[in-house]
Amino acid sequence: MKRQQVYELIDGERQYQEDMPLHQDKKQQAETPVASWIIYMENLLAMAKNKIYYLDEKSALEYIRKCTAVGVACMEHNETPPRKNPYKK
Repeated sequence: MKRQQVYELIDGERQYQEDMPLHQDKKQQAETPVASWIIYMENLLAMAKNKIYYLDEKSALEYIRKCTAVGVACMEHNETPPRKNPYKK
């Protein structure tokens, strides 16, 4: 896949997450500690690992998409410094 396609998948997942009735409380999301976001991501990765154990790569990738979008949500609610790239000229 091209990077732009991957970004579109992640953006679509974020929109889905934002549309869920459970996630309508933006104040609650903004107050969620970074540690909690990490736990959410770890749980999604554990589910992806479980799918891999059963040789279900397609479902594992769905959990990777979800996990990545949760990481994006965490960064939306917490100022994140950019990567410094000494290799870029």
